[in-house]
Amino acid sequence: MSRQIQIRRGTAAENDSFTGAIGEITMDTTNKTLRVHDGTTAGGTTLAKKSEIPNITNADYVIESQLPTSQNNYAWYRKYKSGWIEQGGTVSGSKNVTLPVPMQDTNYYVVATCRGTNTTVAIGINVINKNNFYANCGQFIINWLVCGFTE
Repeated sequence: MSRQIQIRRGTAAENDSFTGAIGEITMDTTNKTLRVHDGTTAGGTTLAKKSEIPNITNADYVIESQLPTSQNNYAWYRKYKSGWIEQGGTVSGSKNVTLPVPMQDTNYYVVATCRGTNTTVAIGINVINKNNFYANCGQFIINWLVCGFTE
């Protein structure tokens, strides 16, 4: 035979004046909701009903990522559900940079800055293909960022 569990319940006014124990759950019979208590807050915290949660089916979110490490040459990326990707890293001197994730085509945005100098240094960027770009900053360290869509 199954067991029945019953929790404390009361009207909204009764719940508003009740301070439950830490982790205690009560039912608000007026609003048909549950409240979770922390031992100090009168009324507890009301939990949302499914009907109160906004529909976020069109939201974009990260589906894949990589943190920068010495094994991946300090390159990182965030790939979103929509196919948008942000990726970046650090390289020393003038170099051909291979992207961690190939872009959809050569129409992607590259921005780079030179580190290690107190003077203004021009940076040359040349997009080679959807996998690589060339960055020229002399002997200085380059921080780079690429944004666009993936394949």
